[in-house]
Order: sequence, then C-alpha cells, then structure tokens
Amino acid sequence: MQKYDPPGFLDDLLPAQAKAWSDWISQQIDDAAAGLPKEYDFDAPRPRFFNALSSPPGADAAEKDITWTAFPRQVSLDAATDLERWTSADGSRDLQDEYCEWSVSRGGDGRITRVTFTCEGPEYWEFLAKINPAAVVSLYKTHVGPQVASEHLFDANGAYDPRNRWNSSTTAGVMHLIQVNNTLSAEIELAAGASNVRAPNGAVLTDARQLIKCGLYGAPERHSDPAIGAEVNALARSDSDITLANPVGIYFDGLSTVGWQTPDRSPAGDYWKITRGTEKKGVRAVFEVPSERGFVVGDITINGQPIKFGAQIADFITMKLTGQIKDVGKSKHAPLQGCKKRRPKVTTAAVDVESALGARRRTR
Repeated sequence: MQKYDPPGFLDDLLPAQAKAWSDWISQQIDDAAAGLPKEYDFDAPRPRFFNALSSPPGADAAEKDITWTAFPRQVSLDAATDLERWTSADGSRDLQDEYCEWSVSRGGDGRITRVTFTCEGPEYWEFLAKINPAAVVSLYKTHVGPQVASEHLFDANGAYDPRNRWNSSTTAGVMHLIQVNNTLSAEIELAAGASNVRAPNGAVLTDARQLIKCGLYGAPERHSDPAIGAEVNALARSDSDITLANPVGIYFDGLSTVGWQTPDRSPAGDYWKITRGTEKKGVRAVFEVPSERGFVVGDITINGQPIKFGAQIADFITMKLTGQIKDVGKSKHAPLQGCKKRRPKVTTAAVDVESALGARRRTR
C-alpha cells in the first residue's frame, strides 16, 4: 500500500491533494497509536495498533467487517414507543449518533418521497473545502440540489460551515456527518483505544460494556462503540496487530427489507441506491422510488405500517467499519493492569514544593 485513499475511494482529489489526505490519515493513526500517556494512566502504550504505511501487513494479513445498527440506541432507551423514538430520531441530526445521519423529503401531501443517508466524516469535507471550495459547491449542487450557492456554505472569510443550511437539519438536505461524535478521528481513536487487552483486577476483560467503561474509548449505550470495541479487543486477545483497513471510513453494510411490502409487489430493496463511494464502501445512499413506478416511499409498508419516518428505514440499515490484522498469534504484550483515568493536574506551586523537598533531601 502506497497511500491511504479517501473514504469510499472517492475521486474528488487531485494526486497532490490525495497525498495530503493520506498524510493526514497516517498522522491520525500514529497519534492514536501513541495514546495520551501524559494525560491518562493506563491509556498507553498501544503497541498492537499499527500504521499500514510504515508497518506493511504481510502474508497473514486479514480483514474483518464490524457491523452495528444505524438507528440510535440511546434514542430507543429514552422512548416508550416506536412512534416516540422515530419522531425523536427524525427531529434532530444531533440524536443520530451511530455514524449514520439522514434527511427526509416529502411531497405536498406529506408522504415521504425520498430519504437520504450519509456516513461521510466531517474531516474529509473540511479538508476538501480548504483545498478546493469550488468542488464542495459542485458536490452539494449534485447531491443536495441546484439551489445551493457558495455563500450558503462559506462565510465572508471563506471558512466552510459544516452545519450550513443544507447540512444541519433532517428536512433540508444532508451532505456529511455533523453529530459531535460522528467523526473519523473518533473512529480511529476508538479502534486504537480498544486494541489493548485489559486486566484491572488480574482477570482479562471480555465483556463489551466492561471494556468500554474501563478503556473510556466511547459511549457504552450506543450500538456502534461497544460493538467496535469488543470486536477489536477480541482481535487483540488473539495476539494480533490491528489497524483500520484502507480506505479508513465508516460505510453502509446494507439494508434489510424483510417484512417490507410495496404496492406493486416489487422488491423494496431495489429502491436503495449507493450514490457516493463504491457498492462495498458506500458513504451516501438514497431510498427513493422512481416516478414511473406510480407510488412513493410513503406507500411502502414495513411489517404492515406505512413508512412515515426516515427512522423506520434506519431500523433496517447496518453500518460497518473494516479492521485489518497481521502477525496473528505473534503480538505478545502484557495486559494493562488498570482502567484508563485522567492523571491529576500538578500545579506550579506543587511542582515548586516538590522541588524544594527534593533539594532538602539531597543536602541531608
């Protein structure tokens, strides 16, 4: 491997720009592998997490998809009924925290005509906006609509606004992720943080919730973080070196339409289309019925209920990231003997006192 490719093997970048993106991903991986030992106890080292550019995988390298449900679990925990959770999830992108966000389009009669989903990290768009703002505007026009103008996306100083009018709601459009936890940096840190085996009381942890609470690498009530952490940690316990496969990103794993029914009995899955990225590495998808079919998304039923919310579709979407391992059975490192915790800050006064005491000890 010569470089890290853009998420979904996107072709928005010129060669020099693609090299700069690869350098950024490579640095993120190196930083995550180092951890923050000066700020936290039992956070580092992370010797199993490797950079595929500087430590190329050998013949035993293998990839593994890690999957989870797109609907936000934390919303489900706070809701008493399906109607309540669907309404909440459709009401705010800030609640869509499983690396999948969506926007719903409706016709004049209120029926859903299209639901657009994205799992593109904001860092890629901020990077693209700095090096080629015209491309950002063009992509918005292509995927959101011709009404998008440059001044909608950039401020007077030319700075890109990720939460612009076309990428901040669940009704006006969606281009990339904006929920605070839905970032590529978070994905990389999560995988790196889970790459250490932990045995805080002498017994190796294997439970997903215990691991995430001990490692502090994500939110235990999400679908995504515990699933990712548990799978990565299982690979670590097999004494394997671990990283995120190229291209680093979150992707759509698929849409299950079991229990769905269309008015004309056509397969509902036919109306799910990946519109950015590849079929196996899709970062943008649209669920929409072509006009010639004579019906709309809102006429399709799921287990007998018509689709009235984009969240109903999210219930059936699975997301994924792909891990890569090497040196299986050979990566021998002792478990961390404690749970990650922030080190107490040492004030200047405390340092001065400690220095003075040390000086006194040395003169005795």
